[in-house]
Amino acid sequence: MINFSKNLISKSLLIGCSLLSLSVAAQTSVWQVSKGDDKVYIGGTLHILPSNQMPLPAEFEFAYKQSDTVILEAKMPDPADSQAQMTMLQTLSYKNGETLSEKLSPEVKAQLETKLAQFGVSLNELNSFRPFMVSVILMSMELQKQQLIGDGVDAYFANRASSDQKTQRYLETLEFQLQLFKEMGENSEDKFIQSNLTQLDDYAELFDGMMKAWRSGDTESLNELVILPMRKEDPATFDKLLKARNHNWLPQVKAMFGNNQQELVLVGAAHLAGEHNLLALLAEEGYSITQLDIAGEQ
Repeated sequence: MINFSKNLISKSLLIGCSLLSLSVAAQTSVWQVSKGDDKVYIGGTLHILPSNQMPLPAEFEFAYKQSDTVILEAKMPDPADSQAQMTMLQTLSYKNGETLSEKLSPEVKAQLETKLAQFGVSLNELNSFRPFMVSVILMSMELQKQQLIGDGVDAYFANRASSDQKTQRYLETLEFQLQLFKEMGENSEDKFIQSNLTQLDDYAELFDGMMKAWRSGDTESLNELVILPMRKEDPATFDKLLKARNHNWLPQVKAMFGNNQQELVLVGAAHLAGEHNLLALLAEEGYSITQLDIAGEQ
């Protein structure tokens, strides 16, 4: 299970899906943010994407080819970097003999054990992991079961940019993200695990809906599928995971204007959704937001 967990965390620490509702006839999840003649491309991504979803919509390729610099949320270490992988696992694990099961009620513990048993895993194997890490493992096992696992849009363009020797920059450090994930579900382990277990029952259907909506730029559906339920069921996670980070990223995106570089910013699609989303914050600052539609321009 340790090797499995290293692979999961190196590929994707989070799936997020929801977008600002801007256009019913959208082509896909790429926007052009403009101020005068200057522009920045912003793409909403899925951090895990099955191989059958390739190739990506033409708008992603267009924005990538137009850009000198690719900006991602954070730099993920190479899966072969055992020291970095161990650091991530240690950050998302309890210390001093603490365990997850001792923080759960008997009812939720039993529910978790039942679900893990369906995957041939025991709680003892994961008991040292914090709630977020357990949720990632559960989600990934379900996606593997449904044959939906795969490298995400972010990883695809990170590899492309490295191969093409394009500049890569990051909105956050990996250390910041790990600390954020470490705190998720802290002091509310029961609620966090139970919420994830409830979602897992219909996760394949939900994930399929997210993929379709992301690919077509159906922002209303993405908002209804992900953002609204999160705000209702776990507002604290919404505030930490999305709202606060979008506000932190706003000045960084604004600083990309007025230089001689063309940037493509790639963030989890949930960061472009609902109240306090990154695109809405930019619009409030006077930037023009246009959903990219290559077919419509031909």
